[in-house]
Amino acid sequence: MRWSGRAGTVALTALVALTSVTACHPVRITPALRPGAHGPAVRDLQARLAQLALFPHDPTGHYGAGTARAVRTFQQEAGLSVTGTYASADRSALTSRTRRPTHTELHHTGKIRDRSDN
Repeated sequence: MRWSGRAGTVALTALVALTSVTACHPVRITPALRPGAHGPAVRDLQARLAQLALFPHDPTGHYGAGTARAVRTFQQEAGLSVTGTYASADRSALTSRTRRPTHTELHHTGKIRDRSDN
């Protein structure tokens, strides 16, 4: 199939622009985090919420009820949709309000409380 005229030029220009952008800055699709999720991304989320005094536990890396509560509180305070699920808009808002957690913050903060409800 050949494109000709203005439509072909526009399509080719868009393709070149998209290729250039993705080659220099690959798109990183990060899935939303929700209750039941686990791993380093959850630990980072918990440490950042702790920086804002919204998560009073050691980061466990498990997205439980306590994490969902803290995310909902953050969403409400930030004027975001209150869902308890940590998605792209929430990530942008949280990273702009916090700094990258230190190793100590990620692995032991000394604020150990009831871990069963994280």
